[in-house]
Amino acid sequence: MGSRFERIAGSAFVAVTAAAGAVAALAAIVMPAVVLGGSACGGGGNAQRCTAIARELSLVDVSPRAWWYVVGGGVCVVLAAVAFVVRLHRSARLGLALAVMSVAFVALVSVARVDAKLGPSDGGTYGRTIEEWGGFLAPALLDLRADALRRYAGRYTEPGGPRYDREQILDTFFVRPRDGWRVLRAAVVVLFFAAAFEAVRRVVRRPSLAVAAAATGGLVVWAAVVDSASTCSPDASECYRGFATLLAVAAAVAAWAAYLAGVLAGRLVGRTRRRE
Repeated sequence: MGSRFERIAGSAFVAVTAAAGAVAALAAIVMPAVVLGGSACGGGGNAQRCTAIARELSLVDVSPRAWWYVVGGGVCVVLAAVAFVVRLHRSARLGLALAVMSVAFVALVSVARVDAKLGPSDGGTYGRTIEEWGGFLAPALLDLRADALRRYAGRYTEPGGPRYDREQILDTFFVRPRDGWRVLRAAVVVLFFAAAFEAVRRVVRRPSLAVAAAATGGLVVWAAVVDSASTCSPDASECYRGFATLLAVAAAVAAWAAYLAGVLAGRLVGRTRRRE
């Protein structure tokens, strides 16, 4: 049956995987995930007049690709159910943990790539071409621009004012995250770390060692994924790509140093007590 820790950890893996998978799937469908927008303007100088444009969408409304998040979340729920059924089979549980971790890793890479394109909640617009927004966001932006052109092109900005200029209608965009995106991102990260811990603890018998290995290894992988998704503009004076990975490696080294120091101290205390 295993130790009490193993039983609790196994049950926690099933519960966390099922819950995070369900949350990821639902967040992509029912929650507002991003807001797209910009402005439509006409005239120039002091005579220029602009109208703000914004559209809030769920992920599946942004791109059909978002349905893969739904599928991935559903797969994790199924894998959690199977893990519950075979909870006494160590090899099967290891394979299921690796399967969940693989699904979560693919989602982590996808989320990082999209996240790198999003602006801060209070940020401005970005002068990217449609191609630079990436295949996930570009279709929704093109649809937003086409709709804005139909609504505003050639019309007056206000009575007696200038007409909207096609070249000034959504010439740049902003894309900002909403709760749906934040929830999905959090669920993917939780899935990845939960599966990493479950896989490691099935190989490493010492719980503290499993926690240290999963946490530090997962942190470095996560940081590397985020760095690989980030881009630096040729015109930028500074580029911090790789910095997150460097910090993660430094944090991992510090954590392992603290862990080894704790193990050594524990052994010294144990020897002292035995001598007494």
